[in-house]
Amino acid sequence: MSAPSPAPPLPATAIAGARGPETADRLIHHFVDRTAPRLRLPAEPEAWMQRAGDLRRRARALLLRGHPPDAVDAPVPVEWTANLEPSPDYRIHKLRFEGYPGVWMPALLYEPAAVDARRPLPAVPVVLDAVGHGPAGHTAVYLQARRINLAKRGLLTLCLELGGRGESTNLIDHNAQLLLDVVGQCGAGVYYLIMKRALDLLLGLPAADPKRVAMTGLSGGGWQTIVLSSLDERVTVSVPVAGHMPVFARRDRADIGDAEQLPADLCTVADYDVLSALMAPRPTLFIYNTYDSCCFQAHKAVPGTYGAARAAFELLGAGDRCALHVSEEPGHHYGHDSRARLYGWLDRHFGLDTPPADLPWEHEALPFAELQVGLPAERRSWADMASDRLRELRDREAAGAGTPGGRAIDRGAIDALLRWQPATVTAASVVESWYRPPPDTAPVLPWAEPPHGVPARGALVEQLVLEVDGTWPLPATIARLSGADECSILIGDGAGAGAGAPADATLGERAFGAGRTLLHVDLLGFGRLSPQPQYGLLLHALGRPLLGLQVAQLSAIAEWLRSDGAARITIQTSGRAAAAVALFAAARDPGAFAAIESGGSMPRTFDEIVQFPYRFDGSDQSLFCHGLRSTLDVADLLAAAAPVTVRDGRLGVVR
Repeated sequence: MSAPSPAPPLPATAIAGARGPETADRLIHHFVDRTAPRLRLPAEPEAWMQRAGDLRRRARALLLRGHPPDAVDAPVPVEWTANLEPSPDYRIHKLRFEGYPGVWMPALLYEPAAVDARRPLPAVPVVLDAVGHGPAGHTAVYLQARRINLAKRGLLTLCLELGGRGESTNLIDHNAQLLLDVVGQCGAGVYYLIMKRALDLLLGLPAADPKRVAMTGLSGGGWQTIVLSSLDERVTVSVPVAGHMPVFARRDRADIGDAEQLPADLCTVADYDVLSALMAPRPTLFIYNTYDSCCFQAHKAVPGTYGAARAAFELLGAGDRCALHVSEEPGHHYGHDSRARLYGWLDRHFGLDTPPADLPWEHEALPFAELQVGLPAERRSWADMASDRLRELRDREAAGAGTPGGRAIDRGAIDALLRWQPATVTAASVVESWYRPPPDTAPVLPWAEPPHGVPARGALVEQLVLEVDGTWPLPATIARLSGADECSILIGDGAGAGAGAPADATLGERAFGAGRTLLHVDLLGFGRLSPQPQYGLLLHALGRPLLGLQVAQLSAIAEWLRSDGAARITIQTSGRAAAAVALFAAARDPGAFAAIESGGSMPRTFDEIVQFPYRFDGSDQSLFCHGLRSTLDVADLLAAAAPVTVRDGRLGVVR
């Protein structure tokens, strides 16, 4: 893999008058276009096969970060609960299994009448049927159509429900899995282990033929299919349906998907073009919909999935094992024509001879109540799992690593957490400049459009665009006080023009009262540059977490101010995330700042993220940085930032 040629930067004036979240979203897309790696295949088949093995190992390691090693290969606890016989052609076995320690999942095993899955003969082909994001879970009618048809064709099919759908409502908030990332566990790894252990269960059945193993699913089921199939070569045939495409192609909110689909640092190892190519030379049929009403429409998804895979298959001389079907039926579905393609693909590669279209199934579909498996009354949520991990971290710190604030957290650890890449202010454009004499009323910062709240002391006020790295045009307002050699940088939530005053409007007043020039700037993620929450996941998948970008932008702006004559710089913050950004910037370079002043929202500890818990869809999304709490805590940052003075409106002088 290698990065594409950089796209030209956006002009600094592009956002000068913009409002609303679409601006930040567009900038993030531009950044993704510039930096996301694309698949680059070697010239020799042997070189690709060697690289493919390494990529699988690295991708599995990424998903399994922080998870208990014994959860990977431990025996799978299974409880068989009941049997159904809706037809003389097949049976349905209800079961539940422990997909992750303490997390039980419902499943249905469709068994052809001529087969006894728990006896060794005859060996029959098997299918792991992955359920998507539909609220009905494994009881959805279109899913029953597929499973009934597979059973009537003699295939043993295990239906795997997606965590958070159907019966597993304890995992319903998919973004809450990011609480695990905060404490050093990959949230998507829980899904991977559930899938992997479901496959263990299926192949552990004596009747299963290990040489004829298929996996398929729509949407979230399609995502499960490409992830497990590409990383687990026990899957010999794969049919992912409308469930994935590369990060660089995800422009619409629906295409971005949920947090498990964009795990932190994914693209540093293998984006979905690479995962698609990792299927070669195992037979793979890619299915998409032209008029998909949800996501992953064919014209957007095919080039980076089927196109990438096709190139890898042809490199290995296996082009006939890679195929594409684009359904013209409107909707987000796995319809009858796509099911027909599935049956034909399985016939071809499993040596079967079955009818080309659906067999009768409509009168055999069962209601939710009959297919419900039943799960334990006490079921673990994402917050429960994160809390358990947090307790482990605290016990480890108490036993050997010392208390937070007493540990030696070096700059290297901070930089690794932030995935640090230095930034510079490459240009500063004046959008508008104006001057007003001192008003009779008390001075306030100009949060809204001029002439509202023009500051006192005869300050020269300018609206700027500070362009960072030729990529991030940050809107700013600077009020220059004549003769001032000190400056305050004001950052935080609710501070953008048109958004009203921040939680503590006295921050700006204190700066002027102290005779400091005041620069109010919207870093990415704050004010006018607040993206829709899911768009931040794109940055995390690239290995450039929002927190790291914010700290880099703040550090670059501080350096720019110093070059402009500021001898002492104070960071003033509004909101929890802004306070954390300031602490990180000071911990990286204590000599760059004189003080940090928070309006009363500085967290006492990052434990709060899990304990309360925080929500990813608010202004705190940059705090959902993988490894944040497992690497350090607020006290560690305070110690590393010494001798910078830190004050908080609620906590007082912190140090």
